[in-house]
Amino acid sequence: MKLIYAVMALLAVAPAWASDIPRYDPPRYCKSVSDFGGGGAMIYNGCIQMEQEAYDSLKRIWNGLPSKTKHYCDEVARFGDRSYAILKGCIDMESDAASSTPGFRF
Repeated sequence: MKLIYAVMALLAVAPAWASDIPRYDPPRYCKSVSDFGGGGAMIYNGCIQMEQEAYDSLKRIWNGLPSKTKHYCDEVARFGDRSYAILKGCIDMESDAASSTPGFRF
């Protein structure tokens, strides 16, 4: 019986977790990008700025996004070493694709 209550409690809070923007580590990600490019401060600082802008933009739209898009794009961003810029790019492309379905012509 206790297990049933525990599962019910977990299910009750699961939607709250799903609505949160994923937590990535931009300093670690940007250090890896910078190191790949020779370790320059300019690359690191530019990366941090891009990550911040992407995160800030996502904060404004995240709750209005379909769960399927959030999950898919989070998987894409995690494959891309957990980047908010990649997450935002994926969401932008998915949103654009969903709003314009091309037709096939012979």
